[in-house]
Amino acid sequence: MSDRIFQDINLITSADIRSLICMEDAMNAMEQAFASFSDGTSRVPQRYVSGIKNLDLLFKPAYNEKLGRIAVKIITQKKEGNFQGIPAILGVVLLLDMKTGAILAMMDGTYVTALRTGAAGGIATKLLAHKNAETLVVFGCGAQGKTQLEAVCYVRPIKRALIYDLNTEAAQQVKTEMEGKLNISIQVVKNLEHLKQADIICTATNSEKPLFSQKDISKGVHINAVGSYKPNMQEIDPSIIKSGKLFVDSRESVLKESGDLIKPISEHIFTDTIIEAEIGELINKKAGGRHDEKEITIFKSVGLGVQDLFMANAIFEKYSQQ
Repeated sequence: MSDRIFQDINLITSADIRSLICMEDAMNAMEQAFASFSDGTSRVPQRYVSGIKNLDLLFKPAYNEKLGRIAVKIITQKKEGNFQGIPAILGVVLLLDMKTGAILAMMDGTYVTALRTGAAGGIATKLLAHKNAETLVVFGCGAQGKTQLEAVCYVRPIKRALIYDLNTEAAQQVKTEMEGKLNISIQVVKNLEHLKQADIICTATNSEKPLFSQKDISKGVHINAVGSYKPNMQEIDPSIIKSGKLFVDSRESVLKESGDLIKPISEHIFTDTIIEAEIGELINKKAGGRHDEKEITIFKSVGLGVQDLFMANAIFEKYSQQ
């Protein structure tokens, strides 16, 4: 019996996912995920993170009774060191039936993570950024950075992107791959002199100190900050957060996990009341977004298991219809 059950598990590769799910599908799934999280219909236990030598091991469960599904994601993320052709984030997502406990599918968690993270940035951009935003800046040219780029271009009329990465070769690869795909101009840059031109900034790095300061950016910019998933990590200058309008994926998670908030709160720069709302509350019309053109808006995300759940479910439903 156990052998038969194992043989029945659907193995879904990154190539399968790319053929099944477009960015519009991913954003629709993320909108449902965030809405269900903030209205309490999805349950997301606190994730477990363990440091193992040069790796972080993350275990992330979530479930939703209406869907009748459970998702568990197990991923590793390298703290340092690049291995040619091997992504910094690797893992799998298991999708289970909530009633029977059966494993419905095991899928590539690396691409699921990149896709749902990009789609989350797209949702936040759609809700908070200026409608006519044309210039995008991306810090970090890994898988997360690429899907941020794709999602923002899907919801706003981006004409030009500036990309930063400590690995210039990685940045050049992103330029080559995405410039034609998105039909925009992409420039690899090494300093902050062009940052004031940005209408939207996306940060997807493992930085332990702010990537730029308030004097480097213009009023009215929108920032998607999707790195800094641990207390020692920090991408966004506290002065930017203090003077801007902060939205998060989960109040509880960002306050426990992200150095972007943990560090300045511990230094008494601001308190946890700095959080305006969860992005799901915006989707559910329980909170307002941008009020004027000069406001700086920030979406801080550490990533939630509910995102993996709804993304995996959307993938599985499409896969089952083949």
